[in-house]
Parts: sequence; structure tokens; C-alpha cells
Amino acid sequence: MKFFAPLLFLLLVLPPGLSAQTPRIFFSDLESGPNVGGKSNNGAWVTIWGKGFGAERGASTVTVGGGAAVAYPLWTDSQIIFQLGPAARTGNIVVNLRGKDASRASNVVPFTVRAGKIYFVAVNGSDRRRGTFDAPWKSIVRAKNSMSAGDITYIENGVTQSEEDTFGASLSMDRNGAGNSGKPGAPKALVAYPGAKVTIGKEHGLEYAMRTPNIPAREDYWVISQLHLIGGRQAMDIGGTGWRVVGNEMECPGADGQVGCVEASGANQMRFYGNEVHNAGAKPASSKFYHAVYFSTDSNHIDVGWNHIHDNYTCRALQFHSSPLCSPSCGAADTTGFNQFDLHVHDNLIHGDNCNGINFATVDPSKGTVEAYNNVIFHVGLMDAKGDGGAFSCIYVAGITNHGPEGTGAVEVFNNTLYDCGANNSRNAGGSRGAFAVGGGPRGLTMRLRNNVVQLLSGEIYIDGNKSQITGEKNLWYGAGSGPGQTQGNVNADPQFVNMGGADFRLRSSSPAKDAGTAAAPNNPFVTGSAQPTDKDGVARPQGKAFDLGAYEVPR
Repeated sequence: MKFFAPLLFLLLVLPPGLSAQTPRIFFSDLESGPNVGGKSNNGAWVTIWGKGFGAERGASTVTVGGGAAVAYPLWTDSQIIFQLGPAARTGNIVVNLRGKDASRASNVVPFTVRAGKIYFVAVNGSDRRRGTFDAPWKSIVRAKNSMSAGDITYIENGVTQSEEDTFGASLSMDRNGAGNSGKPGAPKALVAYPGAKVTIGKEHGLEYAMRTPNIPAREDYWVISQLHLIGGRQAMDIGGTGWRVVGNEMECPGADGQVGCVEASGANQMRFYGNEVHNAGAKPASSKFYHAVYFSTDSNHIDVGWNHIHDNYTCRALQFHSSPLCSPSCGAADTTGFNQFDLHVHDNLIHGDNCNGINFATVDPSKGTVEAYNNVIFHVGLMDAKGDGGAFSCIYVAGITNHGPEGTGAVEVFNNTLYDCGANNSRNAGGSRGAFAVGGGPRGLTMRLRNNVVQLLSGEIYIDGNKSQITGEKNLWYGAGSGPGQTQGNVNADPQFVNMGGADFRLRSSSPAKDAGTAAAPNNPFVTGSAQPTDKDGVARPQGKAFDLGAYEVPR
């Protein structure tokens, strides 16, 4: 299923010195933490991801609430790790670039300096110690069971957890059958120490690498950052409120089932940022019920951004589908399985999956925004799932309602770049191919397309399914004839990608997508800072007289 060489999120490496782009912070792993304790009593390490930071630090700094950080174990154009230090105050994280001829400041990301303890786990530690930098614990289980709300544990290089903790998982997030939660503004955090490789689970090992078990206990408000999770079937299976899952690598080689390699059920206020999910599923194709990333029953208020989901053997790369659980009983009395809402999918790179890139299966935009923007999706919809069919479009609205009122309103799909969608043309693919498709549901549930760029290969089609439920304007179509009649103001021309063979879907300066769009802003309460829309590289929109089409603004 490999299609292009490793992409590294399509981030360009600039030469040493000041970045050519105004620095843009996309997200951080921690939103709060102590500025004392830990190594050298300088507080928490924080990682930020973005673009335009410069390949080397030089004289540049990061400030938090106006106070400069004290240490920078990592500084690249797209990622910085810094230690808060005593000058940090509650306020904004800012990257301050300093060069010979220019200085520039980034956008801001809020951060709260607060109380909390900092612990450590190391291969040479002991669980009978205090968990300090000089006397670390040995196991992640010890840390997970010992932390209080607001505490952070940094896990050092080479630490693994592959044996069973409890409930069939290498790491079960309960505390010996009891609840184990942080608090709003003071989560518990498990974070890889700067530069460390930390692994939970192993290939063909326990069913779960990390899970919240199905017991009457809660596990809310956790940060999981920069770990490597390998599941026998699921790398992560969680539920609860306030989870922040950031910068992890996740895989489930050879797996299958009616789940996802990464699954969140009954999750709310969850952020899933900057993760790499790959090598999930049984070759060449898992069943239609097994997905790479799956937000299932009653998961609402979800933000999915800046992830790389690629080269999997699952059916869908990213699915939202809410199934009733017969709680407390099946039928009308069931309190579960309702349509989902307040879902935001943006700035992701998705490629190499058998069925859909994104499937909004059970959604109700009338209850809260459902949107997909700034995503790059290509080479999906490749083949039938094992033993059954599926749906094979890059972005799909299935129109399913399993319980409760049917969904109505528009799923907003704008400024995405799609290439090579739905090549599978088996007898199972009818009505569900194309760059975009709507599977059914009430006529009041629609997909609204704006400012998208679509280039397809021979035999592929632009839209499929209930085409009357697809509307929109100002999209570019190329490769399968003129654009569909369901959308207005079509641009029928070659988008002029920079390097399609190398999977760089940025646009050349002569692209017809330039200034061809309409104003389209996200309605995303999770993204803080400036309200001005940006493209996938963090460049402000519009750069010219109007919005450009696709995930990237055209260079000026």
C-alpha cells in the first residue's frame, strides 16, 4: 500500500537561519504545568508544533507570559521542546525569531503556570523510590497509579511496558479498578522525556496497548504525548472527558475486528493532534468494521488536527460512527448511540487506506458544527474490505442514524486537497465512490463543498451516492471531465501541483486556484489565538484579493 516516499507531514526543511515564514504555532502538548520542580528545579518541558520556527535556534527564544524559557533540548522548523523555568508566567506562549536582519514573533497559544509535581520513569529506576529525576520509578504503571491531578510524569529513553497491567492492557488507565482522573485545568500527563523513545505494547501482543476499561470508574483529563503505542488489536481504546492525545506514534499490525486501532467511545472535549497512525490492520485488507482512527458511540466535541494517518490496511482512515449499546436496555429506552456533533477535522494528511479517507457516518450538524477543512487526502478507496464491501470516497457522509432523531444541516467541507479517490470500482462500490459521496439519510442532511481542489485519475469520479444532497461553490475539478452540476462556479483546470509525484500538493504561483475561492472560515472553538483563517502551513487566508482553493494558499 506504500504510494509515495515518507512524507514527514510534507514539512519543508529550510536552511539554517531565520525562517522565511512568519512562525506559526499549531498546538502544544501541555496547556498548563509548574515552572518549578523536575530537572534543575526548572519545571515542566513543553513541546510545541508548528511551522517557520527556523532549522536552528540561534538567538531565538520562546517566552511564556513574557518570561523566557531556560532550556531548549530540541529546536527544528516544525517542533520546539523547551523547559519553562522560573520566569514563566501564566499568559501566552510566543516564539520570538531573532535574525541578523529581522525579528518576528509567532501567534500566541495560552498557557497556565500552576502547581503540580513532576515525576520520572527510567530503565534504571525502582518503583520503591520517590519518582524524582535523581530517584526515578521503573514502571509507567507505578507512575500512572501514583499521580494526582496536575502531575506530569516524564518517561525516559528505552522504557517499555508490554506485559499486562490489568484488564487485558499493557497500560490500563484505571487505578487498580478505581477511578483515575485529572481535573479541568489540571490534567494528569504521561509524556516522553525530550528525545526519548518510549513504547507501550508490542507487535502481536496484548489486545490493548492503552485503554480505559469498561468498569464503573472514570478516567478523565489526561495528556498522552509522544509515546509509541502498539496494539495487538487496539493501540488506544479510551473514553471519558478532556483527553489530549498529542504527537504519538500508533500502530496495530495484523489486527482486525469491529473496532479501531485508535478508538474513543463516549469521549467528549477530546483533542487528537499531531499523531502518526500507520501499519494498522491485516494485509491486504481488514474487515469493513476495522478502522485506523474511530470516534464511536456518543463521542462529541472532538477536534482532530495535524495528524498523519497513512499506509494502513483498515477500511476507513478516520470514522465517526455512533452505535447503540443497549444501556440500560435496547430500543427506545436506550440512552446511547445518538448522532454526533461538534466535530472538527482539519490540517490532516491522510493516504493509503482501503475505504474512505474520512467517514462522517452518524452526524447531526444541526446540534453543532461538523466540518472538514485544510486536509490533504490521496490514494484512498483502493479495494474491498475483507469479506464485504464498504464505501470508497475521500470524504463520505453516510447519512446513517442508529438511534434518536435523524441528522439535519450541512456538513461543511472546504479548502481540502484531494487526489486519486475511489479507484476501487468493484460491484460493491456502487453509490459510494468519488472524491465526495453522500450515502443517504434525510434530504435535510447535506454536504456543502467550497474551495476544494480535486484531481482524479482515469476511471475515477467526482461525486457519488445521493448527489442531490451535495451542494457548494467555487471548487476546482480536474481529471474526470467538467465539474459536477450540483456545485456552482466550478473551475475546470489543472491545479498545477508543485510536485505531485513527490506528494507535494502545494500550488504553483500560476495555479488557477489562486484568488478563485470564497470566504470560508472554520467554526472551531478548540483552536485558540487569532480568528483569521489559515491554510495547512499556517499561512493567513487570504493572501490575495480572495481565498485560494485547496489546503494551501498560493505563494505570493
